[in-house]
Amino acid sequence: MAALDNDGSSAIQREIVGSDRPTLSSSQINTVYQIPQTAQVLRSGGYKQIALQFPDELLIDSTQVSQALQTELSDISCKLFILADTSFGSCCVDEVAAEHYSADIVVHYGRTCLSLTSRVPVFYVFGQDPVDLDDLVNKCKEVVVGERVLVMYDVMYEYCAQDVGQRLREAGVDDAVVSTIAVSGRLYRPKTDSREKRGCGGENKSGCCGGCSNNKDSNTEDGTNARAGSENDEGLISAGRSWAPSDQALAIGDYVILYIGGESLTLTNIMATQRSKAIFSYDPRHLLVREETPKVNRHLSRRYFAVQKARDADVIGIVVGTLAATRYLRVVEKLKQMVREAHKKFYLFVVGKLSMNKLANFAEIEAFVLVACPENSLVDSKEFDRPVVTPYEMMVALSRSREWSGDYITDFREFLDVADSGKPEGLLQDEEDSDVPHFSLVTGTLKQRKKYNAPSTKDMQAGGSGGDLILRNEKTEVAKYLGSAAAEHL
Repeated sequence: MAALDNDGSSAIQREIVGSDRPTLSSSQINTVYQIPQTAQVLRSGGYKQIALQFPDELLIDSTQVSQALQTELSDISCKLFILADTSFGSCCVDEVAAEHYSADIVVHYGRTCLSLTSRVPVFYVFGQDPVDLDDLVNKCKEVVVGERVLVMYDVMYEYCAQDVGQRLREAGVDDAVVSTIAVSGRLYRPKTDSREKRGCGGENKSGCCGGCSNNKDSNTEDGTNARAGSENDEGLISAGRSWAPSDQALAIGDYVILYIGGESLTLTNIMATQRSKAIFSYDPRHLLVREETPKVNRHLSRRYFAVQKARDADVIGIVVGTLAATRYLRVVEKLKQMVREAHKKFYLFVVGKLSMNKLANFAEIEAFVLVACPENSLVDSKEFDRPVVTPYEMMVALSRSREWSGDYITDFREFLDVADSGKPEGLLQDEEDSDVPHFSLVTGTLKQRKKYNAPSTKDMQAGGSGGDLILRNEKTEVAKYLGSAAAEHL
């Protein structure tokens, strides 16, 4: 119970991960943090309450950035405040904290998972980490010679990605394609703007601030102010990265990925989700090129083991690891539906930043499924007492016929498309089949499933006497459906 009884001293004593670089000058602040461009977006939108979100490694510049923006926006009345500690991962926009202060917009700085928000508008400023382009091209052209190359990158190197592609082509790489980020330099506004709930406080001639739905011309041609479309169509802006092959007949498997950036969650997510011929990374800080394939194989082995343990689990914990990414509520509801149909028990948790101590307080849970942004979904379960899997992995674990292929779906929209296309083949629904034990690859023995949430009994409620007896079939055989996993555990 240490995690529940903690007095908060660990948070106070936590060491802040800072940067070893010197403090930037005023001119460097304006360039790296795009002060003029950001001020233009804020001014044109008429935003009054502005949240500036920084990760730990950029806090060293936060006050300078805030002062520079305040100076640039001296001609309008607005309030800027800094969000330094996020509810979940710093790569996600902290909509919860922003709404506590009635923020009209969040300016997100630094690394990001590129998840789109659901309520608060956001403007991403990636920053500009230095890169030696000559060294990058000279070292990378040797390992990708004769190959089609797809250039991907951490967001801090987005500003030079097109130059890298051009230099690679000049160096003899015939087919060098550069991925793009839709939100780069563009304001993203979700369908439900937080200001629409509070009413427009704009001051332009039409009586509108220009940032809410009252402004019919908000989707400008230059894309500086774009809005999401329908539920299945993101409109002018889509989440994550995108790329277009030089030939429509080509696919990701025909390319070698060249990733610009150091070891990070972004690289891990790319390695897990992209089935390219090979992946090479160039670390601009250490000027090193290396192939990343062996690491993927070890990672997939651990993930396969976690899926098998989740398959054996009868009590599932659904952990909400984000309150900002679009569609997270639909993903949670879909998981609850699948667990019920498999006659398993689930508990729903919102724990903030994931930690072993928090999850260890719930001993009756046999496997956790984490609903989080793409970069925080792939948790290394060896740090936890129970396996922690992704929603897609849980869908595979609940299916009898769906085979593990090593493919990953971390994007919520892709997961829902697969889940909504039809019930996964082999999902435990038949009463008689659910009584047949299955062979566990973890224990090497047959495992008899426990049964919860009988779908044929509409009025069955969890938490009664700990179990209910119902007729299983026309042979008048009796099956027991458990109601409370916690009571049974005790």
